[in-house]
Amino acid sequence: MESQFDQILRQHFTAHPLSQSILLNRFPELDFNHLDAAYEIGVEFLKQKKYGDAEDIFYCIATMNHFEQRYWKALAVTLFVQKKYQNALGIYLAAFFLDPMDMDVVASMADCCLSLGDREGAKNFLEQIIEIFNETKKREDLAKRAQGLLEMINQKNGEKNEKC
Repeated sequence: MESQFDQILRQHFTAHPLSQSILLNRFPELDFNHLDAAYEIGVEFLKQKKYGDAEDIFYCIATMNHFEQRYWKALAVTLFVQKKYQNALGIYLAAFFLDPMDMDVVASMADCCLSLGDREGAKNFLEQIIEIFNETKKREDLAKRAQGLLEMINQKNGEKNEKC
């Protein structure tokens, strides 16, 4: 059975033949230094708000070196800013699997859920941020933000929650 992640990748490469060509050819002479250079070009496209171009680059390099979390995070950001929240959530999931303690990724997943109107999904990710903070004592800023958002969600749901 095809996962949501696989569906997202298939949809992108079907809709963007240049990305598909780059990925399928793989350029045998391409090494990880070239991927880093491509990443920097993608970041520059992001800064210039050329989201489609950045998206193509990040899709390619993330699938060429799928163990580099920052490639997946950058791809997810490009999807998020284009309001492709469901796809961004699926890509953030790839970044999450590479480092489940990365609070930035978990916070971004919560933001995707909130943008989709999925309060329960957001609540789960926000609670996870607080758990990670309690375990690591890192990123207090994200833990406080998560706590505040949880309080807002719980107010709307008529619930109470504990402080971090």
